[in-house]
Amino acid sequence: MARIPEMEARLQRWAHGVTVGDGSGFPVMSVIHPEWQPPSPGVTPTLKVSAGSDVRETHRAIAQLSARLVATLVAHYVLRPPIGQQALMLDCSTATVYLRVERAHRRLAEVLGSFCNMEKVG
Repeated sequence: MARIPEMEARLQRWAHGVTVGDGSGFPVMSVIHPEWQPPSPGVTPTLKVSAGSDVRETHRAIAQLSARLVATLVAHYVLRPPIGQQALMLDCSTATVYLRVERAHRRLAEVLGSFCNMEKVG
């Protein structure tokens, strides 16, 4: 079995969104956080603006997966160590990591398909 190319791209965007943000304009750190520092003199803070993202929808869909599949997706797409280390982290073989990623692709396609259908009805 193979990965679903659209799901692979979506999971890459999700991993980028959860690690560095999705450009939605929200600050990375709250101004009430003890380590917050004002911008350097001469730097004008600007609101980041980007096209709409599917990161939140993907995040909601991932939350519906089993804990094992979520852990696999986090290890594979977010943490991104070599595949051998992923297998050690997940206490399985490297072949199992690949199988779980493929299973997650299929399950997410099902879940996201139902999200799309719900949005069309609503």
